[in-house]
Amino acid sequence: MLFWANLLYAQTNYYIAVNGNDNNNGSSATPWKTIQYGVTHAGFNDTLNISSGTFNEKINITRSNIYIRNRSGNTPLVSGAGITFQEAIFRISDQSNITLDGLEIANSIQLDAQGILVDGNAQNIAIKNCSIHDIHFSSNPGATVSSSKNAQGIIVYGTNASTAISNLKILNNTLYNCRLGYSEGLAVNGNVDGFEIIGNSVHDITNIGIDAIGHEGTCPTAANDQARNGLIKNNTTYNCLSAYATSGGLYVDGGKNIVIENNISYQNGYGIEIGCENVGKTTDNIIVRNNIFYGNEICAIALGGYAYPGGSGKVINCTIRNNTCFKNDYSDNGTGELYLTYSENSIIQNNIFYLSAQNILTYAELGQPSLNFNYNLIYSENSPANMEADWNGKPYTSFAAFKTGTSSNANSIIGNPQFFIDPLSSPDAPPNFHLTFSSAAINAGNPSFVPAVTERDIDNELRKSSIVDCGADEYYSSPLVIYTFIGNGNWNVAANWINNTIPPTTLSGNELIIIDPIANGECILNVEQHVENNSQLIINSGKKIKVSNMIINN
Repeated sequence: MLFWANLLYAQTNYYIAVNGNDNNNGSSATPWKTIQYGVTHAGFNDTLNISSGTFNEKINITRSNIYIRNRSGNTPLVSGAGITFQEAIFRISDQSNITLDGLEIANSIQLDAQGILVDGNAQNIAIKNCSIHDIHFSSNPGATVSSSKNAQGIIVYGTNASTAISNLKILNNTLYNCRLGYSEGLAVNGNVDGFEIIGNSVHDITNIGIDAIGHEGTCPTAANDQARNGLIKNNTTYNCLSAYATSGGLYVDGGKNIVIENNISYQNGYGIEIGCENVGKTTDNIIVRNNIFYGNEICAIALGGYAYPGGSGKVINCTIRNNTCFKNDYSDNGTGELYLTYSENSIIQNNIFYLSAQNILTYAELGQPSLNFNYNLIYSENSPANMEADWNGKPYTSFAAFKTGTSSNANSIIGNPQFFIDPLSSPDAPPNFHLTFSSAAINAGNPSFVPAVTERDIDNELRKSSIVDCGADEYYSSPLVIYTFIGNGNWNVAANWINNTIPPTTLSGNELIIIDPIANGECILNVEQHVENNSQLIINSGKKIKVSNMIINN
């Protein structure tokens, strides 16, 4: 019976090419012409392989269990140019088990234009390795914006009252050059429970980069109307700037139970904002850890309901920990690195705050009940002991006065983090926020801190080598040890490993494994370095890198 079941659901590869014909059989030799035809005629678990060329169409995915990808070695462009009957270039509504992989999706200009839309009752959706760009609400770059003028690169709406969108994966995409009006580049909104937004690059757009949203009425059941239980990791956001409001590279508005880690966010309005716009609602349990925020317009981190209680909701139970914040507030707005409005029971610990020339650490409005601000490293090139802070309505003009006047700040220190290369010292040199051996950030964090089992620093090294370091990088004095496996074969055969050295069954924080599965010069860096059960070697596929281009600093 199992044999017949496998035959019944055997996968078929179909092919689509601009010189094809929808009257063909969809084989490699006689491909179909349009993606929409392929979607309509593919069977259960079939794959559509799309060849290079421009496909001027918008696709409504009306069936589940389809894999749509670029044909190996090909670069297809799906263009919505001139098509206005549907807002989204790809629409996935009330369908499950759909993958979009390796496509260029671009050129849609209309109100509510969308690159990719997922909504309704949809599980197991993957959007990966795609390039989305030139999605605009207007053809006029100078068009005024309002709440009714919107466009979105990737938008997920959990609209079903009872069934959440779950197992959503948005991985390794690039999204850029979009005029969005009041909307976001990449957003999950409403009844979305269980999502991963990992490895994406979002840049040069006119509003928020990546957003997790709740309480907007997207889901008609209020208790389910929150993006929740998500992971936002290893993304890069920059030049996400709005002309009408301050836009964050990363933003959570009304979300719940979300980990935001190992991201880099720069030259945005905020590096990250954790807020709650809707009155009477909450944003709850957001963990922001091991990220780098630098060179943002207003501040590195904004936390809290901006006008609680009458004009906004509130933020509760959030943790801001082990982030590196460097020379933000380039507009000299007076907020410095940290802008705090109303939050309850939140923690800000083990961070590096490297102040800009204005020497301002924070602007904290009245109303910070149960805020634990401690074990942070503070530094500036302009007399750091004379740093300024406005805390709960009281101004401080020195670190000593700030430390005395804030009851939970007893263990924060002034000290130079001694970054590996002076960040932003040259416009041609990328910033390098790794710690050197003389850094004051080493072992300066909370001695009682215990990292989460899966938590790693910005280099995927173990988060704690002794006492935890402040900032996004954990310093290791010993060199990084790399084990490289060549080709497919038996993991236990020494000849398959570079230098014939088989890795130990348990990897330390300064050891990692690289696999070359097909010996073609491209290697795969393992996502999980450490084996928790100390009994077997686990090697996971992760982000592809070229060995010749790899530079690793401790």
